[in-house]
Amino acid sequence: MKGTSHAVLGGAAGFGVAVYYGASPVDSFTLISAGMIAGLCPDLDTSGRLSRRITVPAEPFKLLMGFVAVWLMYYSLMEGTGVERAAGTGISLLLLAFSRKLSPKRMLTITGAGIIVLGGTLNILWLLLAGIYVLVASLFPHRSYTHSLLGLVFFSYISHLFAVNVQVEGMFYACVMGYVSHLAADSRVIPGNKQGVKLFAPVSNMEI
Repeated sequence: MKGTSHAVLGGAAGFGVAVYYGASPVDSFTLISAGMIAGLCPDLDTSGRLSRRITVPAEPFKLLMGFVAVWLMYYSLMEGTGVERAAGTGISLLLLAFSRKLSPKRMLTITGAGIIVLGGTLNILWLLLAGIYVLVASLFPHRSYTHSLLGLVFFSYISHLFAVNVQVEGMFYACVMGYVSHLAADSRVIPGNKQGVKLFAPVSNMEI
């Protein structure tokens, strides 16, 4: 299922929560938005819609790394001793080689690490855990960790902390139901889905 469909289903889940709690127009919009985002989160393990929105752009990052590499090489050669010149040149070449290998998923890894640092710096636990979620998602293949009960439980805990922080009634349920809507839509219960979700991974690789 495409990202737009997952966003619509997640938004519908958020709308259902808003109706159940009799939320105000502002809170209803917030809950619907939260459901849409949560409905896209399981696909952070691929270059999906949400992944492209939150990921640090690759090209400016490559340009910055290239600038740092060239500056480091120049400084090492002009100001360094023999060992420092060799080390500086070697690190510069490694930075240039690394920047050429940056794929969207590796940029997502960097983004996740950045969110972790931000959450730790601001002492916001849900943000730090969200960074861990993003980082781990970038390291696993599609429809693995994020499409399992393990991923759902971890995301639910993040949602709980986030709901406590924002204090919008029904936020926890909007996030969780949005996430569940994605797993349900990707399962074999839906006609036409040739591939299901490994809900019990890593204990079992059976697709549901």
